[in-house]
Amino acid sequence: MNPFLSTTFWQLWSLMALALLLVMALDSDLRERRVPNLLVLLALGVGVALNTVGPANTGAGLFDTLPGALGATGALSGALAGLLVFMPFYWLRAMGAGDVKLMAAVGSFAGPAEAISLALCTLVAGGLLAVLRMLWIGKSRQVLANVKTVLQGWSMGLPHGFDAATQSADRLPYALAFAGGVTAYSYWRLSGGAALLAW
Repeated sequence: MNPFLSTTFWQLWSLMALALLLVMALDSDLRERRVPNLLVLLALGVGVALNTVGPANTGAGLFDTLPGALGATGALSGALAGLLVFMPFYWLRAMGAGDVKLMAAVGSFAGPAEAISLALCTLVAGGLLAVLRMLWIGKSRQVLANVKTVLQGWSMGLPHGFDAATQSADRLPYALAFAGGVTAYSYWRLSGGAALLAW
């Protein structure tokens, strides 16, 4: 068998492409405080392409011990799953549109179940980074006041009482949470850890 068509080679190339795209997103988010649409489209296209032309093997996906491409349908389902998990945070103004689209692009590499797991790990990483940043810059009082404002607004049926874009105590480049969450989950799965979700 041609080594360039092997599942191990495909897995390595897919992981390297995903890592490179996340580094590019992080660089852009740190410098410009945004993730460009062109980069998201590129990442989505690469994820779908790799899953379309890669060796199917078991079709188990990128992180399985027997990796195999998911096909275009699996990649697009992963993109949709990532989008659906992050969309409520955009509606609540707790996350930017670029972050939601980036999660969809990441999902195209992994398929639906793994996309949800990656999204959950990214959210956990984002929460941990936010707490560390809040303590580091000494704005815990303002952050807690903002949380109180949001919770009071929701309890009174006023979800737009707080705008994270203009009233935030500080803005964390969320691509950093992507880098942490995706790296942690990838390490877990590639070290033999079980998938968080399976269907």
